[in-house]
Amino acid sequence: MGIPACGDDNHTTPPDGTPPDSTPPPNGTPPVETRGKYSFPQGVASGDPRAASVVLWTRAVATDAANASDAVAVTVQVSTDQDFATVVVNKVVSATQDSDHTLRVLVTDLAAATTYYYRFTAGVDTIAGRTRTAPAATADVQVNLAWMSCQDYTAGHYGAYRQLIVDDDARAAADKIHAVVHLGDMIYETRNDAFQTPLDDSFEPLTLTNRDGTPRQFAPFPSGGGASTGGGTFARTVDDYRHLYKTFLADPDIRAARALWPFIAIWDDHEFTDDCWQSQANYTNATGLDEGDQTRRIAASQAWFEYIPAQLTGAVGVEGVDNEAHDFSPATVVDAAFTAPNADNFVPEPNNVAAVGAISIYRSLRFGKHVELVMTDLRSYRSDHAIPEDLTNNAVFFAPRAILPLPLVNTLDAGVTANNGNPPDFVSFLGGAVSFPNVRKASPPGTMLGKQQKAWWKATMKGSDATWKLWGNEVTLMRLKIQQLGQTDVSDRVLTGDSWDGYATERNELMTYLRTEAIKNVVILSGDIHAAFAGTIMDNFDLAPADQTAVACELVGPGVTSNSLFSFIEASTRGGDPNLRALITVNASAAGGVNFTENVNMLLLHGTTAAGTFAGAIAQGAPLATALQAALGASTAPNPHVKYVDTNAQGYGYVKVTADEVAASIVTINRPIATPTDAGPGIKRAASFTIPKDTPAGMTATVTGTKPFPMT
Repeated sequence: MGIPACGDDNHTTPPDGTPPDSTPPPNGTPPVETRGKYSFPQGVASGDPRAASVVLWTRAVATDAANASDAVAVTVQVSTDQDFATVVVNKVVSATQDSDHTLRVLVTDLAAATTYYYRFTAGVDTIAGRTRTAPAATADVQVNLAWMSCQDYTAGHYGAYRQLIVDDDARAAADKIHAVVHLGDMIYETRNDAFQTPLDDSFEPLTLTNRDGTPRQFAPFPSGGGASTGGGTFARTVDDYRHLYKTFLADPDIRAARALWPFIAIWDDHEFTDDCWQSQANYTNATGLDEGDQTRRIAASQAWFEYIPAQLTGAVGVEGVDNEAHDFSPATVVDAAFTAPNADNFVPEPNNVAAVGAISIYRSLRFGKHVELVMTDLRSYRSDHAIPEDLTNNAVFFAPRAILPLPLVNTLDAGVTANNGNPPDFVSFLGGAVSFPNVRKASPPGTMLGKQQKAWWKATMKGSDATWKLWGNEVTLMRLKIQQLGQTDVSDRVLTGDSWDGYATERNELMTYLRTEAIKNVVILSGDIHAAFAGTIMDNFDLAPADQTAVACELVGPGVTSNSLFSFIEASTRGGDPNLRALITVNASAAGGVNFTENVNMLLLHGTTAAGTFAGAIAQGAPLATALQAALGASTAPNPHVKYVDTNAQGYGYVKVTADEVAASIVTINRPIATPTDAGPGIKRAASFTIPKDTPAGMTATVTGTKPFPMT
């Protein structure tokens, strides 16, 4: 068996698979090493399973503080037996201070579709895990994946991982999970931000208690961190980012999940900084350099590479398509102001180029005959948000990147290509009462993927002969439109400009490419938005409905812990216009419903008039059923492509792929704020979806458990 690895490969240990024995030796021989000299505080993990290889990972440290910086010799062993009766790999590697004592070992020459057991041993201290290789590219087999995202450490416990384990134990053998896809926000770069205060009836700050009785919190950053606008601090140095991974990944539930399944991970924004693009942050909601972005980008990339097992350099994707992923390589940068973007909407300032280019993580993985998993990076190469943040710092807007006027977003995103190449000098909305200069008039159209990654994406989608193309896409792709918000605003709004709704020009290009190239059976797995959605993706959402063509389906999973989309929007309306707040939440407890009824679900599914009708009926004392009937009768279906909405959720997604269909579930757990147990937090609801081959518009949905409003 091959085993390319970091560290020292020149020494081997006996190949029988047994770790060093701690039994006292005979008289006259040196004493054996005692247990507890070394520890593996973040457990073990595996990643990027392929038909003949997988990456194994751990972090090994000396428990004596006096030896904390010493290199640790670690034996890695791999076996097809849980008791390690037969060992197929046996090597010694070294965990050094340079990599924060993390180890990543690429094990090759493995058998396809095979469960392997592995362990790391330092001295007499051992930790073990399980992994599984992917099926061969021609294997006609069912493939089962889970997907996760968004796990703010102090917003809740990692009960979604425990529920994942509990649920999988109950599945039939053929349906058990083969790998877990993580779509980003593995960490959050901030500590003690005000947004971590949750929604509940008392509006009191959340206090979480770990299994061992300790409070769920994490220590200050080694550097002290930088001051964030949320009232907390943010990571600045590589040690700060390492501190986050060490804290988040020491949680027992995510440790258990990473020890059971290989993970395939991509980053979103919080692995670096909130709502980032290239090496730029947005903490102050202003243009220009906010803080040390390029040095922070390098630090964040290094820590991600150290703590996330992924095969980058040398990874093999679709035949004929070059692999552009590569391992992290240090680069020296200084924090410099951004220059104007080039014709590809990338900032050519040398420090930005070096910071972004230090690592490349987009890649594809094959799972048998039916699944090509395409993992993209939607942060490193994207252009600035369509509407500059300094334009939104006024009373016309709710937030810099949320609830934005659709005409303004689309025009500025299109840049020089707007209006068929004749972009206007000004863009107006609010019935013409408000007009903004078109600051993107001479700019290239916006991009989420960047020129090189976009070409790779197209080649991968077209070149793969897998039945299904699953796209691991961090941010929501589907249009989420709010109709005629307010009394005088006749412009539709998009829920968020940080998602693909803020980059519609490129979305139209990609979806039109799927249609014109007859690339079928594309299913998008998304996260980021802290809510659950499912729906059909059209080639161009701005065309009249009769002129749109369904080209794909999207499944958006909720966050593991992070405060829900509903809770953020609800909090933003407290103390404000009561008519606006009523479109977001209604106290329907007296009518037979619940306090904090998620009327925003109604708003997205059935429109402003329906949400207003429901709120008005409840205010007049109508029973819940009567109010619902009146609201649904006023439906205007602003997003007819959306099949399912649950804006107040935490949980995970599960997808089962065969030759004929994709069957998926989005599992919403009970909010994971109680002290964790092995039983998991329990399931609040499960939404099941079936996507038939060659028929994206044929997606069907059913819900078991407590249905989300207004599905009552």
